[in-house]
Amino acid sequence: MAIKKILKCKITILLLLGWFFLSLVGFWGKDTVYARYKINVKTTPYFVSVFEGVHDGVYPWSQNTVSSWEKWDEAAKVSEKELMLERWKERYITVPIREAQDIQQEAVPENEPLEFVTVDRDYFSDAIFIGDSRTVGLFEYGGLDDTTFYATVGMNVYDLWNEAFCEIDGQKVTLEQALTAREYGKIYFQIGINEMGRGTVDGFMEAYAASVARFRELQPNAVIFVQGIMKVAKEKSDSDAIFNNAGISERNERIAALADGVDIFYIDMNEAVCDEEGNLNAELTFDNIHLFGSKYGAWVDFLLSHGIMKNES
Repeated sequence: MAIKKILKCKITILLLLGWFFLSLVGFWGKDTVYARYKINVKTTPYFVSVFEGVHDGVYPWSQNTVSSWEKWDEAAKVSEKELMLERWKERYITVPIREAQDIQQEAVPENEPLEFVTVDRDYFSDAIFIGDSRTVGLFEYGGLDDTTFYATVGMNVYDLWNEAFCEIDGQKVTLEQALTAREYGKIYFQIGINEMGRGTVDGFMEAYAASVARFRELQPNAVIFVQGIMKVAKEKSDSDAIFNNAGISERNERIAALADGVDIFYIDMNEAVCDEEGNLNAELTFDNIHLFGSKYGAWVDFLLSHGIMKNES
């Protein structure tokens, strides 16, 4: 009789059928759709997984939810990596750029900006030259024997602080380690030809300005000379969509803007090695990009006529 009464109650029947159906759904999806929801079947019916899934937007007809959660986990990992990258950029790019901008935006000093003067080779005894293959050529053929050079073929501003290309006491160290090892009076920085066609001009200048700010941090008393990128010969410039003098000039204008005339100075050796049209003189180069070894004297003479003598306070 009790069973007949239960069967006559439509609501009870619907509840029982619903319970049974949802339990089947929960059991059916325990290894797929509802694999994420771990329950104790001794104390908790399978239909609980279904309700938890509905709460999270997971339905019986949802596609492989495990894969979806795995994708979510992967996305979370990617987000974490992006966060770490943003923190790295803030520390090594954004902050140094702000520091470089602060250097430029400081109040105008009481003294007039310093002017270039002629110096002798002893002037470079406390100098360090940092750069790429062109600076390597200056090291090998410039005759500045008492000067420190940290330069290597293929160097670019993006790898400048990562590679161990500086040699101290027979060991290869990073540029930061080298600049921490001793104090320098002048820093000459010439880089940029290897970055042509890589990224944007803005990206190049962000890394360049960050490097200048890092020089200032590691060598607070040094005079920093940012050198213009040496141009290429007309034949190269006219035929190459990447390595051309229009692109070099655009970068040099931006590099020159970093100078403040007090602690940071822009010098452009192109004045000494280019023809009247602004191209690297074809008679000075063997490959339209680099100088003959015998022609580096023109660069050295230019440097000798562009020294800075700071007044000692």
